Amino acid sequence: MRKIHQLWKWLQPLHRAVMAGFGPHVSHGGPPSGCFSEAAEIAAGRVEGRHLSTLQPLVLHSDSEVIQAGLGQGDHSNWRAVWSHRSDTLLLGPSLVHVDAQGRACTEAMYGPHAWMDPVWRRHRRCNQVALHGPHTSIISRWNQGDSYYHWLLDGLTRLIHLDRFPSDTRIIIPANLPDFAVRSIEWLGLSDRIVPTTEGDLRVEDYWFAGPTMLSGCPDPLGVSWLRNKFISHQAIPGTDLIYVDRGQHRRKCKNGDDVTNWFKSRGWLVVNPGEMTLDQQISTFGRAKMVAGIHGAGLTNILWMPAGGNVFEIMPSKRRNGCYAGLAACIGASHKSLVVKSDRRANINVSLSSLEDWITF
Repeated sequence: MRKIHQLWKWLQPLHRAVMAGFGPHVSHGGPPSGCFSEAAEIAAGRVEGRHLSTLQPLVLHSDSEVIQAGLGQGDHSNWRAVWSHRSDTLLLGPSLVHVDAQGRACTEAMYGPHAWMDPVWRRHRRCNQVALHGPHTSIISRWNQGDSYYHWLLDGLTRLIHLDRFPSDTRIIIPANLPDFAVRSIEWLGLSDRIVPTTEGDLRVEDYWFAGPTMLSGCPDPLGVSWLRNKFISHQAIPGTDLIYVDRGQHRRKCKNGDDVTNWFKSRGWLVVNPGEMTLDQQISTFGRAKMVAGIHGAGLTNILWMPAGGNVFEIMPSKRRNGCYAGLAACIGASHKSLVVKSDRRANINVSLSSLEDWITF
């Protein structure tokens, strides 16, 4: 998969040039004509906006999975979370990236270094524009249009950190047909009466307030994480007491001896939970009492967001799908993180040695 991404990254400029020359104009369903930086536009005074002050950068040790995964997830601590205000703005589907008068796409809306992967570059069909009147913002991107718990919270919802700087009647554009946990998160924030679900392709927004992401997807994000914890959990400093094993089922990244692993934890007094079968409230409440959390790499580990600071996270990591997103999340909440890298196939299917668990799980 990574080799395919690298090949597309190399071919993308050529594809962009071909589409610009032979495809429809951006306003009629074609790709953007190039990129621009909203931070640069703000700095030059050409558009109203600001960037938020970042929190103290995390200190990551060389053995952190953020570094060991080899995805460069620790290289973007200088990311600037910007907001801006534009009039009569075109938002391109499906990721609703906004473009300027020259048809260039906003780099920050495409998550900076990840911009080349955005689906706006593959646009090639004429489409209608839907007009939206009054102030609107969007939390739609390429990352959070499915049912991923991690991407909804960390890549989508955190963009509402800017909302207090926008007009009080600003509507929030969200994906249609949201999963229950996403609907509940909007209710929790008291914003249900301000959402605008959309399945449309392009939007022409009369009064657009761009809410930039707080960090690149999968990278440590102290700013967004701090905002989520302030909004969704109690400020009381109650130490965790529970040991929780996240059983993610057998949907993807199958563990061939998953039942044996689950029973190993259960026999040692760990509470076994499947977050996919829990409501958002139940997940926040359950993990809010956690002292230790263990599990195979997957979206259920997003719930370490709700742990009291100072806990321990143990992540079973398929060798072919190493990713430091949860190690970064643990660092943001002041928890320790240890990875057990297990040999896997390309689909990240694994077989966990129970004897390795004995040496790995330490108290």
